[in-house]
Amino acid sequence: MIRRDCLELLAGKMTDQLVVTSQSGQRIEWSHLSQHEGNLLVGMMGCAVGVGMGLSLALPHRKVIVLDSDGSVLLSLFNLATLGNLRPKNLIVYVFDNGVYSGSRISYPTATAGNTDLEAMARGAGIKKALTIRDVETFKKNGLGALEQNELAFIVCKVEESLMHREIPRPTTDLAENKYTFVRYLERTEGKPFPFIGRG
Repeated sequence: MIRRDCLELLAGKMTDQLVVTSQSGQRIEWSHLSQHEGNLLVGMMGCAVGVGMGLSLALPHRKVIVLDSDGSVLLSLFNLATLGNLRPKNLIVYVFDNGVYSGSRISYPTATAGNTDLEAMARGAGIKKALTIRDVETFKKNGLGALEQNELAFIVCKVEESLMHREIPRPTTDLAENKYTFVRYLERTEGKPFPFIGRG
């Protein structure tokens, strides 16, 4: 299964959902596939799940989607325990697990290339709807199907290492600009201002 194929399917289902990406190949690919102002392109590894969880708790009436990687999830495993206890029903986490740190240009194996099972870890943390998907047809059924459900989902998508993101032109806006665009989008769609101070 190729990550880009999954992202293209997801992009076709997007309306007013909020999407948070981690600092990996999926951030580049998603920014190329979707220019929606509800995309928050996080520029650090290990932060996307925490940011997405915060948004889902603050805005329980909005569907929040996190596009993460195995390397980023492994860097912040404490998020699984928090997710398993809070269980925000409007949050879906897609983990694109290629078993390598391909974003670093080194492609050194992650722990999931060995014995580590992220689905099992999520279940152990208390996340009831945790599953692993290995083919596009199952992704269409169960991966996209999670968008219609009102339940926390942690979906590990086992994908091949793809270097496609290295060939895609980078966004013409930087991450700080993206952050402010995202906040202004929230203000417009929620109909209220958000106290917000920061330099990106």
